[in-house]
Amino acid sequence: MGDTFFNLRHRVDSNFYLFCFPFSEIRRRVCTWMGYYICFCKAAPFVSGLVCSHKFAEYMVVSVLITYFTDTWKEGNFLKAVAIVNVQEGLSTTMVIVMTYISDAHISRLKVIVCSTAAYITGLVLLYLSALKLIIRNTEVGLFYMIVVLIAVGKAGGQPILEGYLADQLRNHEPDPETNEDRVEARRKFWWFIACLCPYISLLMFDAASWSIIFIASATLMGAAGLLFLCAIPLYHHSERTGSDLTNVFFVFKAAILKRHLDYPSTRDKFHTNDEVLNPHQFFKHSGHQLHLAPQVKFIRWLDKAAIKEASSLSVKDQATERRLFTVKQVKEVKFLLTMVPMWSTIIIFGLVRSAANTFYTEQGNDMEETVSIYILLFVRYICRGTISYLYNRSFSKKIPKEQQNLRQILRIWIGMMLSVICCSVAWGIEVQRLKIVNKHGLANKTKDTIPMSNCWLAPQFILLGLMEGFAIDGLDEFFSYHVSESMEGYVSAINDCVIGIGSFVNGFCVYTFRGWFAETINRSRLDRYYHMLAVVSFINMFYYWCISATFYRKAR
Repeated sequence: MGDTFFNLRHRVDSNFYLFCFPFSEIRRRVCTWMGYYICFCKAAPFVSGLVCSHKFAEYMVVSVLITYFTDTWKEGNFLKAVAIVNVQEGLSTTMVIVMTYISDAHISRLKVIVCSTAAYITGLVLLYLSALKLIIRNTEVGLFYMIVVLIAVGKAGGQPILEGYLADQLRNHEPDPETNEDRVEARRKFWWFIACLCPYISLLMFDAASWSIIFIASATLMGAAGLLFLCAIPLYHHSERTGSDLTNVFFVFKAAILKRHLDYPSTRDKFHTNDEVLNPHQFFKHSGHQLHLAPQVKFIRWLDKAAIKEASSLSVKDQATERRLFTVKQVKEVKFLLTMVPMWSTIIIFGLVRSAANTFYTEQGNDMEETVSIYILLFVRYICRGTISYLYNRSFSKKIPKEQQNLRQILRIWIGMMLSVICCSVAWGIEVQRLKIVNKHGLANKTKDTIPMSNCWLAPQFILLGLMEGFAIDGLDEFFSYHVSESMEGYVSAINDCVIGIGSFVNGFCVYTFRGWFAETINRSRLDRYYHMLAVVSFINMFYYWCISATFYRKAR
């Protein structure tokens, strides 16, 4: 009887253990995940709150700025509205590298964040006053340029600098003496995701609000978040400025030009190594006896002369102090950075397509039946970008061998290029259909009437826009980090944003060049022809990219 009871109890305990084991394992994994990704740093909520306010203004104001201009001016100034929006977008992206350089070389990140946030708030307040017709009449376009410049400064000095500043706070929270950079980056992404997601919770509350309420709400939220950010200054970790590595780019060029008369050496001792142990593969011979520094790129080979010691009355130390001599490592860093120039040349057309989408997509839906809010379509775009980027990294990054990562990155960007062609083609087809309905119902000259066509027709455009950004832009950041030195990795997003931002100015130039396709309003314009042109140019650029990647980047660094 006792043995039977013992066996029964043992069987019950075993079944209970088997039943509870999956839950305990899930609990263990969840706790491990939370410990890795979530860090309750005192400074992080205040920095994330400011990020949240910046994102709210970006979603509610900047992304639909052209709609405000066309609503305000009604008709006759469509081309001016396009020009102003392209100036804002181009400046906000190209100035990122300037703001990053200033924060590293001259003033602290904290001061850049405070000044840029103040500029952002000023621009939003001026927009609020313009919506109330207090300072700007409908025809006075000049002051709007000042407003968008202030907003551009706010955007350029906001997001990229805040990313680095948030990482600094989380890095300081790591246990000494070693810092797990992967964990810091994972925690930064978690806080950033929360800060970017929160504004969308309140977007629908302002969907039917007037422009003046949207502007003042954005300014008030950013002002409150800025004050809280300033109040938490004692909690922040302030890292010392170490200078910007971008400064070396200019001085390496200058030193190489000043020493252009020197011959290439045949031995390594003629190069300035600063007692560093160098790998023999970092040098290669050319023309039999001439020694050069890696990488082997002909059009930047002359920069090697910046690392050649001069036969001069100045000592090696004095030459380095006068910035006439740089180490082999410093010259190689500049050369690796410049190897990205061919790749950047392929991204400008991609930036053109992206800028055209940012300019015209929301304006297309302005007069259409609002089945869903335009903010929902914008939300779908950002979700598609984040989701496809995450899935691609999870699916391929860890499964592909390290020596094949270069090919994976090239393929990822190429998929983004291909999607840009499809995006332009789909936008072209939808615009043809929209204009047919406009002409059928005689709405070309009726700016106040609603087009009997749901704005859900625009959803494929926004989805493809998000997908092409997730593949191409995030892939370009990864490709940049893989090919340049570690000291330049902090400028990955800044430099890439700057190159992509050139596409905004190109978009403005193209609109001006083909101004015969554009009339006083979007309904009278032939936007379908512009999209068709972009599809053709993107198709050509896709093959240009493939030729560049096969010529310059087929081998890993």
